[in-house]
Amino acid sequence: MNADMALRSVRLVCGLVLMAFVAGHLSNLILGIHSLAAMEAARPYLMGPWRSGPGIVLLGGAALIHIALGLYAIASRRSLAMSRTDVVQLMLGLVTPPLLLNHAVVMHMAGEVSPGFDSTFGQMLAVYWSFSPHYAFQQVSVVMVVWMHAAIGLHSWLVLRPIWKRIGGLVAPLLFAIPVLALLGFAEAGREVLERLNADPAWRQHIIDNLNKVVAVTKPLESMQARILMGYGALLLGAFGILGWRMLRDRFKQVELAYDEGLRARGRAGLSILEISRLGEVPHASVCSGRGRCGTCRVRVVTGADRLSPMAEGERGTLQRVGAADDERLGCQARVLGAGVEVVRVLPPYADASAARAPEDWAEDAA
Repeated sequence: MNADMALRSVRLVCGLVLMAFVAGHLSNLILGIHSLAAMEAARPYLMGPWRSGPGIVLLGGAALIHIALGLYAIASRRSLAMSRTDVVQLMLGLVTPPLLLNHAVVMHMAGEVSPGFDSTFGQMLAVYWSFSPHYAFQQVSVVMVVWMHAAIGLHSWLVLRPIWKRIGGLVAPLLFAIPVLALLGFAEAGREVLERLNADPAWRQHIIDNLNKVVAVTKPLESMQARILMGYGALLLGAFGILGWRMLRDRFKQVELAYDEGLRARGRAGLSILEISRLGEVPHASVCSGRGRCGTCRVRVVTGADRLSPMAEGERGTLQRVGAADDERLGCQARVLGAGVEVVRVLPPYADASAARAPEDWAEDAA
């Protein structure tokens, strides 16, 4: 396994840890459809492990590593030629850290000043629905953004595997239904909390007292949050700055790539065949968005094989898995280093994930 594949595996594992946390949170909210009491009863099992010392270390470590590897992925790109799905995935990932920061600080300080504050959904929902609705919108947004980011990533990973044919019919609806049901549970439990606030003045005062304690200790932390956000912004600018430098560095080294059907596209030397295809609006299959996993972007090299980057271990493994011919390369991995390269797209542009799961079924079309 090369370094890039290893980093992608680490990023995937960290993403799965974060998704497991969010799935537990959303599942707890779904129980609000039944009652607030059901949410409270399940909370120690669904959320409790993440409040323990090992859980906090695991969750925090996964978040930091995932963010760091995301910034590295931006800095190591050669262009902004991406699919629409990748653009959405990138934007969701970029807004997640700022949204998570305030939530993490407030929840931690709430537990510090009042142990009971962080252990009941009733108190938090009372704050969300009655005392600070704008904060409720922020918290719902962060959970949904993280879930959508994770769901896109999970789907992109699983859809390429043979098991997807058996579990896709269950997983895809669940990925959509879980956040919808969580919002319904959030609303129904909120209605129950509002009724209790009106009927129980003592409980309402208890909520106010706890809220005042939390506000008193969190306000001094605003400057710290601002510094963390500035640091994140600086790292983000640095990542895009490196990307911009890489793009400008080779802007005068243009190469032209010839395709089947008389199509041609131009791009900077050093870009992959797939990137040049996207920049030149040449239709090109690519189910895994250029990660070298699906094999659908492969091309047969007619001329100029010596002007392509050497084949890495990961590319070789994918080509062997899909039964590629000796003169074939992955369009997303083979970088064009000089002029005079001519290729033939092996699969039609409409090739879907089934071409990665069962490449033998597409062999006749490829021929």
